[in-house]
Amino acid sequence: MGGLFGFLSFAAFVAFIVGMVKPQIVVFWAQKKSRGPACLYLAATVIFSIIAGIAGGGAPVAPAATSAPSSVSSRVVSAASPAPESTAPISSAAPVSSAPEAKSYPAGMYKIGSDLPAGEYVLISDGISYFQIAKDSTGELGSIIANDNFSGQSIVTVNAGQYLTLNGATAYAIADAPSVEVSSGKLPDGMYKVGRDIKPGEYKVHATNSTAYIEVAKNSTHTLDAIVSNDNFTGDKYITIKDGQYIKLSGAELTLG
Repeated sequence: MGGLFGFLSFAAFVAFIVGMVKPQIVVFWAQKKSRGPACLYLAATVIFSIIAGIAGGGAPVAPAATSAPSSVSSRVVSAASPAPESTAPISSAAPVSSAPEAKSYPAGMYKIGSDLPAGEYVLISDGISYFQIAKDSTGELGSIIANDNFSGQSIVTVNAGQYLTLNGATAYAIADAPSVEVSSGKLPDGMYKVGRDIKPGEYKVHATNSTAYIEVAKNSTHTLDAIVSNDNFTGDKYITIKDGQYIKLSGAELTLG
């Protein structure tokens, strides 16, 4: 098809040249017409032939092959790479918070029910310490309910309206008090609650000086009527204590067994 249109185009071109030189040969009535109309006719023929050749076209030319892209990512820049999946285990355990520090009451004078809740307290000595429980704040001897010099630790029970004085000691509610150290297998000077600090049973007590003292009490009020038994002794002594009682040692040590 392309060859036919090429031939027609070439023929039209030859006719155009001839028409320009001798138009009477192309148009039989050239003797009666001027050269101008014949030229116009030939020009129209050429233009029509060229348009027909373009419309028909030659054989399609295959586009030049392009090399395959070296990387998909170099062409597609908008596609986001997926985030790497985490392999770390997810913990379902709730966060563990540390236990709050036990509240303590340093040396001073406290009004029970106002400054200090009523209850039982462990007093931790800073050396040689003193405590006093009074029924009022007059400071008179007659207002004293109980008092004591101690080392190590002591235990007291105070009621609302009373006054507690501490010298060289710190008070803790008994539920918050530090545990007694028993790794040595012995209990030194101090006051201990049976069932909390020491198990019920029979124990051997050894005097560490010439003024050793031992006391067993039914509560921690430090009043005379709370005393179950007491003794000043030298050398060794055996004592039996029951659950809920209190044992006080001064100048002596108890062997745990």
